[in-house]
Amino acid sequence: MEWFQNLLINLMEADTWVQYLSVFLISIVPFFESYVAIPIGIIFGFPSIQVVLIGAVGNWLSVMVFIWVISGLRKKVVANKSKDSKRKNRAQNIFKKYGVAGLSFAGPIICYHVCAAISIASGAKKSYVSIWQAIGIGVWSVALGVAFHYGINLLEYLPNLNPFS
Repeated sequence: MEWFQNLLINLMEADTWVQYLSVFLISIVPFFESYVAIPIGIIFGFPSIQVVLIGAVGNWLSVMVFIWVISGLRKKVVANKSKDSKRKNRAQNIFKKYGVAGLSFAGPIICYHVCAAISIASGAKKSYVSIWQAIGIGVWSVALGVAFHYGINLLEYLPNLNPFS
């Protein structure tokens, strides 16, 4: 745990471009994505608008690459048609219940990459999935950025509750 604290201290003292690069790299990583990168950037005191943009773009880029890769793999798998599995049936049921749009907005709960994989595996077009993932990432990034921006500012007025003071 000490290495993580040292990393955070070094990040706080780093150049601005290194700080933004770190937010971008965190937003690319599946299961961290923009919903982890944006709060980290705002907690560190980086400008909120830039953090939201960088986090959303990094997350969007990684999900778009993933969609194109998984779409290519799906074409190969469809040719080798395998029998149904519990995991595949569960994914199909989730897709039938919520659709591409619902899965895209469930990104912070499930993970954007998993949502995209379920949508592509269920037969949705990659362009349709890409559009909805972009909308979901954008909406959640802005909402999270606004909420976290004002949440951190609220802590300035309540110094006893601020773990960073």
